[in-house]
Amino acid sequence: MMDINEVRAALKGERLVESPFYLVSNIAKICVENVELGRELVIRALDSELILVHGYREIVDELAMQVGLYPYVESLSDLSLRSAMMHAAHRADGEMSDFVIHSAQAKVLRKLMAGESVILSAPTSFGKSLLVDLLISAKDFSNIVLIVPTLALVEETRRRVSRFVDRYSIVTSANQKIEGRNIFVLAQERFLSIEGKLPSIDFFVIDEFYKLSISGEGDRATLLNQAFLALSRTGAQFYLLGPSIKAIPEEVYNKVECSFVVENFQTVAVELHHIKKKPNKALALAGLLDRLDGQTMIYCQSPSSTRTVLSEYLENRELQQTGDEELIEAAGWTAKHYHHDWLVSVGLKYGIGIHHGRLPRSLGRFMIRAFEEGKLKILLCTSTLIEGVNTAAKNVIIYDNKLNRQPLDFFTFNNIKGRSGRMFRHFVGNVYLFEAPPEEDLPFVDIPALNPTDATPSSLLLQMSKDDLPTGLEEKVERLTKQNFLPVAILKAHSGIEPEYLIDTAKYLHELDIRSLMQCSWVARPTYDELRFSSEIIWEKLGGAQSARRAAMRTSSMMTKWIWDLFRLKSVPVFRKQKIINQMEYGSAADEAVENVLAFIRGWASFNYPKYLSALNDIAAFVLAARGLSGCNYIPFAASIEHLFQPDSFSSLEEYGLPTEITERLMQRSLFGKDESLDVVIQRLRGPELKRYADGLFEKRIIEDFQSGIGVKKN
Repeated sequence: MMDINEVRAALKGERLVESPFYLVSNIAKICVENVELGRELVIRALDSELILVHGYREIVDELAMQVGLYPYVESLSDLSLRSAMMHAAHRADGEMSDFVIHSAQAKVLRKLMAGESVILSAPTSFGKSLLVDLLISAKDFSNIVLIVPTLALVEETRRRVSRFVDRYSIVTSANQKIEGRNIFVLAQERFLSIEGKLPSIDFFVIDEFYKLSISGEGDRATLLNQAFLALSRTGAQFYLLGPSIKAIPEEVYNKVECSFVVENFQTVAVELHHIKKKPNKALALAGLLDRLDGQTMIYCQSPSSTRTVLSEYLENRELQQTGDEELIEAAGWTAKHYHHDWLVSVGLKYGIGIHHGRLPRSLGRFMIRAFEEGKLKILLCTSTLIEGVNTAAKNVIIYDNKLNRQPLDFFTFNNIKGRSGRMFRHFVGNVYLFEAPPEEDLPFVDIPALNPTDATPSSLLLQMSKDDLPTGLEEKVERLTKQNFLPVAILKAHSGIEPEYLIDTAKYLHELDIRSLMQCSWVARPTYDELRFSSEIIWEKLGGAQSARRAAMRTSSMMTKWIWDLFRLKSVPVFRKQKIINQMEYGSAADEAVENVLAFIRGWASFNYPKYLSALNDIAAFVLAARGLSGCNYIPFAASIEHLFQPDSFSSLEEYGLPTEITERLMQRSLFGKDESLDVVIQRLRGPELKRYADGLFEKRIIEDFQSGIGVKKN
């Protein structure tokens, strides 16, 4: 009998065998002795010309049924009656009738169908998200909440569940109407902002639940815990899903009734290849790309690293420019609206894409779609594509072995590795490494909302009932609730900012002289000096400096100027163009200039600054009243900043994959009004004639993809 390595070598064509039948018979024996190893070999056999060209597909299909790989079986007529019945039993119903699930999925789905709450830890290729859709298709829920940790995942999930648009209203924004039956697809911040308006919830999901652990995720993990805490109090059935982890705290089982399921069911096989950095790493990468066949994702640790890798590759190789018309137009479009030297635009000319968190969401969506369609042969990406965005490639190159300047741990390495291979397209994925892989050590995922400790942020502790707090933490909470500078209601209302910062800001305002404090009493629209004063408080007292710096802001004065200019221009494209030019005039490279502006727009102006300004509004209003002065109202201005001083629907449409440049044109052509709700705008933009407003093939495909993503109602 052949051993496992001999079988692998034979399936890859690296070892001669006497006959394919002998090889298949050895695979069958291994399937009986060790199902996991057998499953891997069956996957490899499905990718092997040696097996398939000799007419052994029927036997391999029977082996696939034996190891639970039901979706891989193509022809039921060649199966035994028992296998055919088993295959039929794993076909979904309703809107999902095209899907067949594998044996491990079926085990988890049975628990969910029975009404159990499940926490699932499983590999990237398992098909965890599909179970959400299968459950929605099969059960008659009224209101469902799907919490995902990033806006990119909000968009992907919204597109996926749009198949249920006839039965449910799909809600992703606070300015949408809540109907009788709803699927809410929200990041944690948005969920918490509309929590009080939600109807009774039947079922909720938290995707990438490992992000509940506080370490490394900061305030976003805190908010995710607050969302989980609020949802768990509803008593609704839940499903938490994420990649492979070791364990969760015992306290979780004591607080909520659920099953913790760990699955290691693989649907693709993965080959690891170690690459030597000779003569240097950049040239070694270029040589590797010369040899690779098929689409390739290259993991880089940061946006700047993607630029370095691309620029070095273009220096080391004379590449042929793409002949794809859409990519050519996309390169021209990004050059026109951003800058012609921006490497994102340059890369598109050569069929190379870049994906990271600073890209406008519409461009990020385009990159994923173009890669999925095979137009982009290489995709340089950061952690944005390992945190749940559903795409994969035949080849994955781990160019950097770091994330956030820390060495990759085994958990993150597993996530990146899991992007190689894909069911039905790439049975065997290839992962290329320049460094040795990290030692195997899966994480223990803490859930502070159910298991608070001394390390749990104060903002989360304040949301808990006294009965849920360990004795040692009660005193910490009492110190926050019994201080005299701010009411507890304000501390709880602004849970995205640690209460210590809120209290320190209130203390600072209490101690200001009257003349200085009066600079806080502006209403609706500030003067430049009033905005500067508020920004300085946000930067220095309220804890905003750290996140502002991550969004390319160097000082509170710079932050004030950029917010003011955006307010003055009231046009994102015009503001973006001006700031890019200004920075380049002061010596910044095109890439740095473009991505600094994008970081400000995405990470600060439309997200963090409104959060801090709203908190400052409540603190200032309380202090002003306490000192007998006229009040303030920053809320209209904060709401306008959040939408970048554009109509409210613009930012939502950008999340849906429609660039602001196209949205502005559609509004100017009177396809919708600037004050109409998002629901009305979406309904108006479902019309098939929308493509005639496109300027070229690139915009036409963007519009087609947008319309496909909003779903078409049958009635």
